[in-house]
Amino acid sequence: MGLRILGAVVAALLVAFAATRYRKGQLRRGEMLAIAVVAGALYVAALVPDLFDPILNALGFQAGEERRIIGLLVISNLFTLGLVFRGFTRDDQLSNEIGNLVDYVALRRVEDEGWKGSLKGSCAVVMPAFNEGDNIGAVLGEMPETIFDMPVRPVVIADGCTDATEQVARNLGAAVIRRDLRRGSGAAVRLGYQAALESGARVVVTIDADGQHDPKEMQRLVEPLINGDADMVQGSRVLGSFEVESPARKYGVKVFARLLTALGRTKITDPSTGYRAMTTDTLRRLDLRQDQFYVSEVILDAARKGMKVVEVPITMRRRASGETKKPATFRYAWGFSKAIVRTWLR
Repeated sequence: MGLRILGAVVAALLVAFAATRYRKGQLRRGEMLAIAVVAGALYVAALVPDLFDPILNALGFQAGEERRIIGLLVISNLFTLGLVFRGFTRDDQLSNEIGNLVDYVALRRVEDEGWKGSLKGSCAVVMPAFNEGDNIGAVLGEMPETIFDMPVRPVVIADGCTDATEQVARNLGAAVIRRDLRRGSGAAVRLGYQAALESGARVVVTIDADGQHDPKEMQRLVEPLINGDADMVQGSRVLGSFEVESPARKYGVKVFARLLTALGRTKITDPSTGYRAMTTDTLRRLDLRQDQFYVSEVILDAARKGMKVVEVPITMRRRASGETKKPATFRYAWGFSKAIVRTWLR
């Protein structure tokens, strides 16, 4: 009797769940009807359990000891989970389609502005920025004009900015890609990479726009590429110096560094810095998909494809001003872990 009551409770929860998502426009009528059918079946099973004997017997849930209601619970839950995951998949697909459209519009705007020709043969410096108007000017001001006879060309991706980031960057001579919808630093970097590849850049550097990285150390990252000693160069605060934000982040860096070292079979000491350099030949071989927490994806994908990834020491400073855009520590760790797993599994 207890399991029958449980079945009825589960049915009620299913109906409540479906009704809530339907009111929010997250379920279609067909999906709502399917969940209603399952909930109805659970109610019937709780009241008249013998009615489903032929079906449950065929699936191995023989009569006795309330096994029929257990069978119905298992089947209904699997069915509901399938609908939930289908909804998540549809949401992800819609989000990607909207994001791709926004990126397309942003790149067409770049074509109209006509600055892509200035990147040919250059060291293109991709800078994802979200509301960094107070900091980006200092970063651009510290940037070298040339590296190994290559002109340095900053490309700022204004990722859904609502402050003066875009205008400050333009006033200082940077090329700007304005994206009207914020998608995250990983998606912003991908957009900058695409522009650099299409423009014929020779080397691509990524650097944060918040002032934590020292632009004067850029030559240190590019040198191994020019000498042919690496395909990708990662800046490492562990090999260099940094100010500890919190003990949790400090130990998190160590844990994820060991994990990436094991999975990529490449020695990594700093798995989360956004300061790196690579050749465009290397960049073309990468398969980048993460909208957030993209650093682990870049490192792991390159290492698994046999590219030589090396680290050089860098200085990691505190933000010049304002508050960090990173999520809270545990949320950051969870997102970083998911990015590693998704990259490793594909």
